[in-house]
Amino acid sequence: MKRSSFFVQVALVLLACACGDGGDVGGEGGRGGQTSGGPSTSEGPSSSATGAGEGPSSSATGAGGGPSSSATGAGGGLGPHVPEPSTPTRGGTMTFTNIGAPGWWPRRIDREPGDPACDYKDGDDTWGGHCCMTEHHTTSDRLAPFDEEMTLIMKAIRVKQLAVYQPGGDPAAWQMVSSWDERRGVGSNLLVTEGQNTSADFTGDLTKKDCVTYFMQDRPFPCGDGEDYFCPDDPGIMHLGWAGSKLVVFLASMTFDDADVEKCDGGGQGHPGPWVAFVASELIRDGGRKWNGLCNCYSKTGTVGDGCGEINVFEVVMDNNEYSNREFMSTGVRSYQEGHVGGSVCGAGSDRDAFAEDVEVVDACAQKAYEKGPVIEAGGRSDGCPTWRRPSGDRYFMILLDESRRAIQVAVIHPERIPSAAAEMLPDLPGRLSRASIDAMVSMRLPE
Repeated sequence: MKRSSFFVQVALVLLACACGDGGDVGGEGGRGGQTSGGPSTSEGPSSSATGAGEGPSSSATGAGGGPSSSATGAGGGLGPHVPEPSTPTRGGTMTFTNIGAPGWWPRRIDREPGDPACDYKDGDDTWGGHCCMTEHHTTSDRLAPFDEEMTLIMKAIRVKQLAVYQPGGDPAAWQMVSSWDERRGVGSNLLVTEGQNTSADFTGDLTKKDCVTYFMQDRPFPCGDGEDYFCPDDPGIMHLGWAGSKLVVFLASMTFDDADVEKCDGGGQGHPGPWVAFVASELIRDGGRKWNGLCNCYSKTGTVGDGCGEINVFEVVMDNNEYSNREFMSTGVRSYQEGHVGGSVCGAGSDRDAFAEDVEVVDACAQKAYEKGPVIEAGGRSDGCPTWRRPSGDRYFMILLDESRRAIQVAVIHPERIPSAAAEMLPDLPGRLSRASIDAMVSMRLPE
């Protein structure tokens, strides 16, 4: 996929070397690029309603016609999955603290040219249509803006299980609210959108084409009166994301042959870089699914991603430049609070084999493995320049956003070395997790 040349320039400024604090460089995370759908027309704004819950599970058989799991999914849990064998690793975490602050981002709304509500921008969008944007302010300091609805994005990865947990009516527990398992092949309160196709059915294999795939709840996002929230004519992404505290965990593999990845339109060799992102749902409702660069909430300054919020949870940077290396992954947080937090990369000079086989998380600047999971404080210090070795074989990947702790916890866990802090969740993926288990996972510092 095309990259924004602007962000390449920004990366050149931010990166002092091919290995280190990359300012979250990478292809899919930039503000430019192409969307598969082109411009959309406005149908009026939507409300700021949020929600979570348990959609009905399906009795469909799993991938390949096999029997469905005995677990029902969502509130009933998923049950353990048998992973493909691989060399056990010690696991890794990156912990982002002090997340959330009062502030604002530019919100696209549907008003006529000249309307005084267009106080941030009254001009054109990427495709020449009208763009009206207003300053949207929040007073929250609990994860803001990541307390807003968020949508999961994936590319070039094979998923085997996926679950989303959120706090329920019982303050002592979090409930599984959305789920999918390849043994069933059908999501529970989970819809998957690729191009113009949206369905609860999903094969799990995103390694054949470089299409960007969106994951949302199956509940529709209700549109309002056409003035306070832009609502594109794009049914595939008009579904609720997940607001407030949330935990996303999935069993997946990034091991595949790059040459087998085609372009999304089938027109030759595709971009084989795995990418998992968790972004403001508002950002993909900009009329171009995030790539409407002239009219979205990504940035309020037109430079870094200091807007409504995007987390490049796991990104393998493969841009054919000195900052790229298919054997490492980057994790970075972007929002109005600090612009970029984290986002270090390992460039062409880094060697995967320079580290022990059981290593997941490494310091790109010091070129050494961490003995304890690094901590990155928004507005404060960072434990070096943390990056990941690209996993070989199945892993549990996790991102946990906790309002009460004002923290984002990102983890990679080998199925054969599950830490005690995650034992209530893995490998069973039950329908309910105790608050004590959530606290334990926020406090993990892998390797231990």
